[in-house]
Amino acid sequence: MEPKDYQIKCLDRIKEYLQYLYDLKQISDRNIARDGADAAIDFPARAWGKLGTNYHVYSSRRDGMGRPLPCFCVKVPTGGGKTFLAVKTIDLINTTYLKKQTGLVLWVVPTTQIYTQTLKALRDREHPYRQQLDLASGGRTQILEKTERFSPEDVAENLCVLLLMLPSASRKNKDVLRMFRDSGNFSEFFPSEDRVENQIALLKQIANLDTFEKESGFWAKQIKTSLGNTLRLISPILILDEGHKAYSKTAQDTLCGFNPSIIVELSATPADGSNPLVDITGIELNREEMIKFDLHVINKASPDWKDTLLDAHNKLSLLDEKAKEFQANQGKYLRPICLIQVERTGKDQRSGKYIHSEDAREYLLQTIGAAPEEVAVKTSE
Repeated sequence: MEPKDYQIKCLDRIKEYLQYLYDLKQISDRNIARDGADAAIDFPARAWGKLGTNYHVYSSRRDGMGRPLPCFCVKVPTGGGKTFLAVKTIDLINTTYLKKQTGLVLWVVPTTQIYTQTLKALRDREHPYRQQLDLASGGRTQILEKTERFSPEDVAENLCVLLLMLPSASRKNKDVLRMFRDSGNFSEFFPSEDRVENQIALLKQIANLDTFEKESGFWAKQIKTSLGNTLRLISPILILDEGHKAYSKTAQDTLCGFNPSIIVELSATPADGSNPLVDITGIELNREEMIKFDLHVINKASPDWKDTLLDAHNKLSLLDEKAKEFQANQGKYLRPICLIQVERTGKDQRSGKYIHSEDAREYLLQTIGAAPEEVAVKTSE
């Protein structure tokens, strides 16, 4: 799979930032070795500053240990090849920033559908995405799910990609979720329970490991041999698909708490507080013939959303008539659908300041005359 021109430009920009990151992290590490942890610099922010003035102000992150955490976003429209960019970015991170071929990649996705599609593509050795990973790892790639066991040798000798659903990582009660429970699957990563001094030393090195909270007695604190703790120990590359969906405080605290070496967000609509390093436009996709369907854009003079909704419903009715004609002639059923994106859907968010889903529903039913069974609302807090 040959990258498109806009993808080459995107990857060149990512490589430039990663080179700045590497150089400044070396300086920060030398400062720490000489003068202690307080001498660390916010090297991700400084690297961002070297890119020039055409970028947003950098929003700094810290990992679960309070250390500077590089985080950037690749803004790419739907259909722009974000998964291809992700696997190429993994290679760039390893070669330019981390200087290795092996290790762990934590790939977080928001939905079951995206999870299934990504897992299928990455496990298919004939798929271009998997082939890119195999090129990056020298043919030593392992694709894992959270229920599968892996060892320190696997991570040391292979490029391991662990797929995870966002709800599994976005937690309020960590003891409820499997990945934060003690598990014999990952005991090889941790000192044995009877090596008290080694356990204490590891806790001093990585203070945000989950433990059994019994501090008294002979054994003192015990580190949980969980998947969550294993991630904190390994400091994985974190690929965050649909990154704008992971900006709740709970999700951000959990993901940064995995102590990742770097976070790469992929999103068509980055959230406030993200760091867009690359902004790919629809025009660039169209130039490369990446848009495979017709787009009919109508620009209306009226600023009233109700006028837009009325026009949309009229268009839907017209398409419905054409679909019925098509069915009568061809015997094939088509169902036109109109998707309406509003600004608020939560039950406590109808303030009048923003367009709420109930505002749109009421206008459709009471003014336009749509049938109640034809209007479905997807709400989210």
